[in-house]
Amino acid sequence: MSARTKRPRAVRPEEQPLDDGGRYGTETWRDVDGVVFCHWDRWLLRLALTEPNGLDSIAAEFRARGRNPRTRGDDHEAMLAQVTDLKARLARVNRRPEDLLDDQERASAWLQKKAFKRVWHDGPNRRTEAMCKTPRRLLAARAMRGNWSCFSVSPARYEPELRNVVGTSEYFDHRWTGTIATVLESKIEILAMMTSDAERLALYRAALTVIIETMERIDDSLAEMSDVFANVERSYLELAGDALDKDGVLRDLLELAVWEDYGLFCRIEDFLRTLREQYAGAAMREIAAMIAELRREELDYPLRKALALHRVLLAS
Repeated sequence: MSARTKRPRAVRPEEQPLDDGGRYGTETWRDVDGVVFCHWDRWLLRLALTEPNGLDSIAAEFRARGRNPRTRGDDHEAMLAQVTDLKARLARVNRRPEDLLDDQERASAWLQKKAFKRVWHDGPNRRTEAMCKTPRRLLAARAMRGNWSCFSVSPARYEPELRNVVGTSEYFDHRWTGTIATVLESKIEILAMMTSDAERLALYRAALTVIIETMERIDDSLAEMSDVFANVERSYLELAGDALDKDGVLRDLLELAVWEDYGLFCRIEDFLRTLREQYAGAAMREIAAMIAELRREELDYPLRKALALHRVLLAS
């Protein structure tokens, strides 16, 4: 060996890899009394050892990223949901964050570097169930269908027939949008001819959700699908005014208006301005509860829409 050749530095114990292969994060790491923890949990727990307030500091950083206007995507929300879920599972097994790691993991510089890279820089490319259930996704899903049980006739009865027209995954460019919109509107008109008011209310409510979700998969540059929505909205609001005595119908409408992201609602403000006093008060209570919920979850865009509706009610 040449005198100038350097001997490779010996790897210190704390730098030794602890895994025998790659980890995506979703794999099971540890099972404690039937409660499963994955490698995302392991990485979060290792990082928490070096944070002044442990997992709370990590959660605060993800909230700060969410408030940054340059932040794109929902990675920060997914990671925050994982932290929240991890804390709940730790409480279930009555363990502190540091207790779940063994001595080797707590001392491992290799694990700390890996955790730092995966959590702060790589993002959750493979997502756990908790990451897929962020407050934004859960509240948006509730707005689409979560209140349908309050209707005398469930809108779920009509959704499959409407969904058959627009499909579930195909993308339609502007050349097809007009055809799809025309067929959908004809389908709605045919179904509406054969139903009672309660059934028509359910039909139009199902159509609102179907159109909103279809907007993600079409090029509506000529506003052809938007026009169909406007017609359905008008028909729905005409019937909804006589159905507000049913618990949940008013909240369903307010939530849908807040979480619809395409600017499709154009009559909701006029509808709120003309509510009878008893329903106006109920609407104020519902929107106040929604505002508190959105503030708690720091969901700024739907919060701004909820505040706008609140101002309409105050002025009416």
